Amino acid sequence: MRFFSTLLASVLGTLIALGIIFFFSLLFLIALTAATDRTPHVTTGSVLVVPLEGRLPEYVSEDPLRRLITEEPPFDLHDVRRALHKAAADPRIAAVWLRFGRLSASWASRQELADALRTFKRSGKPLLASAGAFGLDEADYFLACLADSVFAPPQGLFEFNGFYLEATFFKKLLDRLRIEPQVLRAGRYKSAVEPFERTDLSPESEEQLGALLAGIETTFLKAVSERRGIPEARLQALAREQGLFSTEQALEAGLLDGLLYEDQIEDALARRLGLGEGETFPQIDLKAYVRVPAGEAGLPSRGDDEIAVVYAVGAIIEGESGFDPNPLLGGEALGTETFAEAMRQARESDRVKAVVVRINSPGGLAPAADAMGRAIALTAREKPVVVSMGDVAASGGYWMAVPADTIVADPLSITGSIGVFGLLLDTGDFFDEKLGITFDNVRTGPLADMFSGTRPLTEAERRRMQRTTDSTYAAFLRHAARERGLAVEAVEAAAGGRVWTGQDALHHGLVDVLGGLETALGLAAERAGLAPDRYRIRELPRPKTLIEVLGTELSAGAATLWRHLRMTSPERALLEQARTAGRLLREHGTVQARLPFDLAVH
Repeated sequence: MRFFSTLLASVLGTLIALGIIFFFSLLFLIALTAATDRTPHVTTGSVLVVPLEGRLPEYVSEDPLRRLITEEPPFDLHDVRRALHKAAADPRIAAVWLRFGRLSASWASRQELADALRTFKRSGKPLLASAGAFGLDEADYFLACLADSVFAPPQGLFEFNGFYLEATFFKKLLDRLRIEPQVLRAGRYKSAVEPFERTDLSPESEEQLGALLAGIETTFLKAVSERRGIPEARLQALAREQGLFSTEQALEAGLLDGLLYEDQIEDALARRLGLGEGETFPQIDLKAYVRVPAGEAGLPSRGDDEIAVVYAVGAIIEGESGFDPNPLLGGEALGTETFAEAMRQARESDRVKAVVVRINSPGGLAPAADAMGRAIALTAREKPVVVSMGDVAASGGYWMAVPADTIVADPLSITGSIGVFGLLLDTGDFFDEKLGITFDNVRTGPLADMFSGTRPLTEAERRRMQRTTDSTYAAFLRHAARERGLAVEAVEAAAGGRVWTGQDALHHGLVDVLGGLETALGLAAERAGLAPDRYRIRELPRPKTLIEVLGTELSAGAATLWRHLRMTSPERALLEQARTAGRLLREHGTVQARLPFDLAVH
């Protein structure tokens, strides 16, 4: 039987190899075709149509093949910002039309878009906004209300009922699996371990998350009140008393300017542009317009000097950046090696005159965050380094930021969370009662197996782990105080694991300037002696192409298939059990500087 299984594996391996060669050849031809696309033609009098729907990531790959084959969005946050900047200067663009369809973006990202829209409006060109079939909610309306006119379909809905934050808890799941979390923390507000030991929010979490929501609500109400001329008290009353409007009711409340279908909006925009009855205007979609060179839009030509924008996105880990699909502990990961290499490239390039580190990270492994801070410090010795905080730069994300010359945060960025925690999982009962597996060992000392995960910590071991956690917290405080030029006591007053908005962080001295990536680039250019808009931007690290991604995944997949073909049934069963345990033990025995939840505001 072993001969036939080996023969079958060899035949399948050959077929897989041939299939991979054919597949990659096909992909190469598609990529070659996509790469030869010409620069889009922009007709004079065009309206730039900006579809604001679905996911809007921090940055996307420029690989045309990856964009064709995967579900990666065709543009990112900064593509939209740059396109609006071009459209304001481009004499061929007569107006911008924002078409909303449930945009998935954080409030800090929306704030950056709002700033870009305000800049565009200074050009004097018309700016219109329209809702899709599902109407609008507060998050989309925060941007839509900046337009000269806001339209919605007659039968749409308008959600106007306030904001909430929802946290997910795993305690009951762990109880059912007979897994006991053993938690250590430093900082009264450091609630990152709450999902593992509670079924609801602690008072400390309610306090800090309530403050975040209050900041978002204040920003929203102020923006709508100023733009629509409705008192904030009236807006609050509408949210509490009605909550869900028909678009007709929203029109009566002064939140909309008209109930129009798409063709009627086109007619209204044509009249706004001075066109006669029956005349139409040319349109260009944002997906195409992002590929129009800035020089063609009338912006000054760029020189050879560069500012590197190094993206630091995801939970902080050791090794290389990537994406972990694990539903409990997975997600986008920011690796020390990938980040350090990107900073090295920026540091050693003669063309790069300054560096902006764009952080969008909830934190992660404390030693890894410290290593990334070291990479920033090394670069800051040679070139200006400015940190731009995106949606979130907290805990480990803040740890790595402080060696920069200047920290820029959006008013609604989530930052701070100066605190650490340790998490160990006792899985002994899980293996015993759920899988029928027991453990025994020999050891050279009483502490040798304290991180085995198959027994609870003793009181002496817990004290040792708590000392380590407290020591890491103290190092975090000293690090932030030294790099920010503050007294440790001043940092400690804003620490304790508490999260802050960028606005509050400025008040506590944790950041230097309020603004988005554009503000950070301006400061970096100024410090490097570069004229505004006369430098190029180099984005690092370079996202992997589809060929590179598929090559890695297909190689891993082929290896997995080969291993399964040669395994016996008992071996496969044990492998699946090991994977289950591995997912649960991902953060076992490590000291983390990380946020408590995925802080998505709805």
